[in-house]
Amino acid sequence: MDVKAHDAAGQRCAPLRSRWSIVLLPALAGTGLLLGGCGTDTDAPPAEPPEAIQEAEADFELIPSPDVAPERPDARLGLTSPDDGERYQEGETVEVRFNLSGYTLDEATPGGEERGIARAPGQHIHLILNNDRYQALYDADEPVVFDDLPPGTHHFRAFPGTDWHESVKTPGAFATRTIHVGDGEAAPRVDPDGPLLTYSRPVGEYAGADADSILVDFYLTGARLAEDGYRVRLTVNGMGEAMITEWRPYLLLGLPPGEHTVRLELLDPQGQVVPGEFNQAERTITVTEG
Repeated sequence: MDVKAHDAAGQRCAPLRSRWSIVLLPALAGTGLLLGGCGTDTDAPPAEPPEAIQEAEADFELIPSPDVAPERPDARLGLTSPDDGERYQEGETVEVRFNLSGYTLDEATPGGEERGIARAPGQHIHLILNNDRYQALYDADEPVVFDDLPPGTHHFRAFPGTDWHESVKTPGAFATRTIHVGDGEAAPRVDPDGPLLTYSRPVGEYAGADADSILVDFYLTGARLAEDGYRVRLTVNGMGEAMITEWRPYLLLGLPPGEHTVRLELLDPQGQVVPGEFNQAERTITVTEG
């Protein structure tokens, strides 16, 4: 694979104790966050906090990010190549080409230095092959070349990101393509209009100050999150969980050094994982002392 890319910086998570409970924190009411196995430290806690919060034990917190990326209503991203449904022979080169407008790559996002979270050299495109970790691309005019794709069906998804890796959630800023390699039977294409979760952050390794606040972010199409509707479930190390009911960035706090598995799943209103190979994804991240 020949690709002009930059890996995203990392983040961290902590093992949860076996004792946890699910609560809606009053301080976060209306923010779209139901926490399971998550505590919250505040300077001014509610006068009568629910007993469940007082009794809950956990080693991480998930909170809505206090700052979100500036709105980019004109941002548009498309893929001019490959064609959706295109078939390639084994060993044939596949070029992914972009059409980006209303968004400038490889420059600092205003206010990024104030976020206190891991940052990249500049604004970039997140390109995801199948359900793998994304590649950060800084030049929309430079094609991404794949020359070793195995036989089968492959999916590309892409969207712009800030220099602190938050996805640009403007309608029209998400692009997807499905291709087939070899002569085998083609799997279904990705339906961009159906419920679709795209895992973005966290990924990689986090050290020092970058590990204090770890961005949790994803792209969502074809579904609207609500407490009584679709939700995204965050699970850390297979134990404690947070139920997300609003599409926005979050921060993962209080994770100790070590490797941690972070999993995101899109749930339907009945609490079942929405069918589709991309509606659940996980990454192993590493936290180190810096």
